[in-house]
Amino acid sequence: VAKLKESIAVKRKEKGDAELKALAKDWINESDDRKGSIDLGFKRELKGHLAKVYAMHWSGQDDHHLVSASQDGKLLVWDAMTTNKLHAVPLRSSWVMTCAFSPSGSF
Repeated sequence: VAKLKESIAVKRKEKGDAELKALAKDWINESDDRKGSIDLGFKRELKGHLAKVYAMHWSGQDDHHLVSASQDGKLLVWDAMTTNKLHAVPLRSSWVMTCAFSPSGSF
C-alpha cells in the first residue's frame, strides 16, 4: 500500500495535479463563523441551452473555451471570456450525458 501511495504521489507531481483546497487557498474564508469554507461567486453566466445541462468540459489547450452538453440535444462550444457561442452541434438524441474536447484541442 505504501508503495502504491508513493507511486500515485509521483504521478500526481509529474502531472501537476493538486487538490481544490490547495489551489483555492486565496479564496478560503478564515472568519470564525465560516472557517475553511471557500468563497466562490459567479463571474459569467452562459445562456443558450433550453434544458438541463448535464456536463461541461474545459479545453485542454487554452482557458477560454469549453463545451457543454444538455438535455435539449445540443453540444455548445463557448468562448467563456466573451460568453459567445462558437459552435452549436445538434445531436440525434437528447440523452447526452457527457462531453469532452479531444486531447488535441480540436472541436
